[in-house]
Amino acid sequence: MALKRPMAGAAALGAAMLIGCGLCPPRAEAAYVITIEQVGSDVVATGSGSIDFDALALYQNDELGSSLLEASGGAIIVGPTTDTDDTFYSGITGPAVTFGTGGEFLADSGSGAIVGLGTFDETSGGVVAVPLDYVSGAALGTSTATFAGATIASLGLTPGSYQWTWGSGPTTDTFTIDIVGVGATAVPEPATWAMMLLGLAGLALAGARPRFRVAADRSGKFD
Repeated sequence: MALKRPMAGAAALGAAMLIGCGLCPPRAEAAYVITIEQVGSDVVATGSGSIDFDALALYQNDELGSSLLEASGGAIIVGPTTDTDDTFYSGITGPAVTFGTGGEFLADSGSGAIVGLGTFDETSGGVVAVPLDYVSGAALGTSTATFAGATIASLGLTPGSYQWTWGSGPTTDTFTIDIVGVGATAVPEPATWAMMLLGLAGLALAGARPRFRVAADRSGKFD
């Protein structure tokens, strides 16, 4: 009896390793992203990331804020719905000062650290809000703001991706607001892409396991 091992398994293994290494995205710089989308009968804003404010100027310190959304004012805050101490930094620039026509709406519930953005001061491009005593560049965890019984349209939001930037070199940073239209899906962030690619690589490796064949002729003897 002879056991034959096909070469296709080794080739597939090598290809999977090359693809996995080539497609893994580079490590992202400091950045903060808020995704706003319809979840059932509610609109939920979810933010995560970090903010490097070393290239920004202190605008206001020890202010009180809570979760809200005002598309026509280019303002959003995620996190607690009760008044919470935060700090504003100015010096950001972006392609637009608004992301819709809606007025101010207070969130019905929220969680996580208080983080936000407002473009009301057009001379400076706007401000970002972070928790009081926040350390520049530290992870902010996940923050949410839920607007119960609302829709993307009722909040006056214009679907699209809006990004503000500041700094240069090691202080380069971005704040992005992704408003997902009804029927659309959010674009995965770099970390999510990395997890997906690792999963695909795992499937490719599993499919490339050596397979042994046993061949028999009509006499029933194995070769």
